[in-house]
Amino acid sequence: MNWNQRLFFKINSLVGKNRWADAFGRAGAEWVLIAMLGWYGSISFILNFGNKKLMWLPIITLSVCVILGWILSNIIGRFVQEVRPRMSFPEIKILFWPLSNWKSFPSDHTMVSLLIFLMALIFNLPTAWGLLPLVLWVAWGRVYSGVHYPADILGGATLAAVVSFFAYLVLHLNNFV
Repeated sequence: MNWNQRLFFKINSLVGKNRWADAFGRAGAEWVLIAMLGWYGSISFILNFGNKKLMWLPIITLSVCVILGWILSNIIGRFVQEVRPRMSFPEIKILFWPLSNWKSFPSDHTMVSLLIFLMALIFNLPTAWGLLPLVLWVAWGRVYSGVHYPADILGGATLAAVVSFFAYLVLHLNNFV
């Protein structure tokens, strides 16, 4: 068993021992990302209300980054072919059934949550650093809930960093930031 599976089993062994920890893990795995998207969209509109270019630029940029990241994630997933932990180890504890089981690496939820945080930093949105604990909550929740290995989280984070770096370059070269 490699480090990735050992760490996964160590974290997964905590599931079912405390209902509050289970609720916290599941919320991070499923719902926190939606709150992050709501915050990002709301703050982008509120800060730049009246200036259509500035109001929509953070939303459009994040949307393009998420779509590009999702496409790259699926391409990577086809090559890596890592299935969800439940498919390899049916005895593990899970808090919910994910929508698909064909791809575990990289974690799309982690990628999107980190993209939201990094785009908020790039656009200098207020309270952007407050999103970092939420990113960590999403990452933890995906492993705790039994739907991803720790390496999947690292893969999603790396993909988000690469996509946001290129987005920053494009925005900077065009004098948008």
